[in-house]
Amino acid sequence: MKTAIMILSMFLLLLVVFLFGYWFHIKQLRKKDDQINGLKESISGLQAKLAEMERRRGYRIQLPDQQCLFAFIGFGDPLLEPLTNRKGEGKIENISRTGVKLSCEFDLPVRKRIFVQLHFALHGEEFSFKGKIVRKEETMKEIMYGIDFIEVDPKEQQRLVQTMQKIEIEKKKMTE
Repeated sequence: MKTAIMILSMFLLLLVVFLFGYWFHIKQLRKKDDQINGLKESISGLQAKLAEMERRRGYRIQLPDQQCLFAFIGFGDPLLEPLTNRKGEGKIENISRTGVKLSCEFDLPVRKRIFVQLHFALHGEEFSFKGKIVRKEETMKEIMYGIDFIEVDPKEQQRLVQTMQKIEIEKKKMTE
């Protein structure tokens, strides 16, 4: 009888230890779940802030058939140097405060550093920006380049943003 009581006591003791371990493990899992949920909320908040920042940075307006004159002002490849000061004409597809998407007839090797001086008018305002070609898109009809503005005067950039806003307001008025 004593051995049966001892076995039962040992069994109950092991059961209590097991249940305590199980309870402790569940408590730790819940704590980790709370941490994970907190991190997920933090990530969601940061993603929303990032999306808002990118939306503001990348605010673009479409400008179909907007003429733009440009001149090549510098190259990262000596073989392209003969094009320095060569002028061309293109069309601005869209514009933001940080750059333009320009279509033109030149087929340029974008991997080489190519710098241009852009001249265009928006809403009766003349603008001139230096830019660096950073991207190239080809379709069956045209070649388009993404050009980032460089060495931008903040006052000039602000004037561009204000002009873009005026254009957007006029577009909205026309659609109402």
